[in-house]
Amino acid sequence: ADADDGPPPSIRVTKRGAAPLGGGEVVFTCPIVKEIGVPIELTDPGKVKRVRGTVVSCRIPPSSAARTAHAAKGLLHRLLPDVWIHTDTHSSSGKKNRGGAGGCGPSPGLTVCLAAESTEGVIIAAETCLDSSKHSRGSLLPEDLGVKAAAMLLDEVRKGGCIDTGAQSIALLFMCLGPEDISRIRIGNLSQYSIVSLRLFKEAFHVEFKIKADNDSKTVLLSCLGTGYRNMARAST
Repeated sequence: ADADDGPPPSIRVTKRGAAPLGGGEVVFTCPIVKEIGVPIELTDPGKVKRVRGTVVSCRIPPSSAARTAHAAKGLLHRLLPDVWIHTDTHSSSGKKNRGGAGGCGPSPGLTVCLAAESTEGVIIAAETCLDSSKHSRGSLLPEDLGVKAAAMLLDEVRKGGCIDTGAQSIALLFMCLGPEDISRIRIGNLSQYSIVSLRLFKEAFHVEFKIKADNDSKTVLLSCLGTGYRNMARAST
């Protein structure tokens, strides 16, 4: 967004929630974006220099979050020293902080979200959580969940590219909506979801992607010509 359009997009979590009953609250603020001004050029992933993350626990002992973070850091510290994982715990009382913010939903849960930042500013993320439908009480220890999250992040980094698997489709959509110029992006492996998204983009925007495999880095380079889409909508009363 342009500087004249207002403040930049922001997202703020006011209340945490976990499956199956949820109950979380998120406030997302975004100015009206008329167009994407420059083409996307993400081809150099760089080298990972640090890892940041958050462990969120709802209605379970706070020590579980600390154990999860410690296990995740134990695996990641074998590869790089700059690892910091924050714990965000919410007690079973579900009390809110002053101003109506905070607290959590009615379901207990434990979630891990990790992000690796490279020397080129590329961020690769991975997340996982306890699945109440699969993991009975005590079947998956907090340490196991932390190691699983760290392993998922390392697997995303191993695949290479500038976009993690979960963000592929939204990045490809921005390429379609970009200016009438060539946009390029490097990813690891095309997920099945992204393949279906490419078919939908071709049908909706008439945009075809050029896909080229890079055997040296074992990544995939995608490029397309944007549609130059402009948001002409006006506010109505």
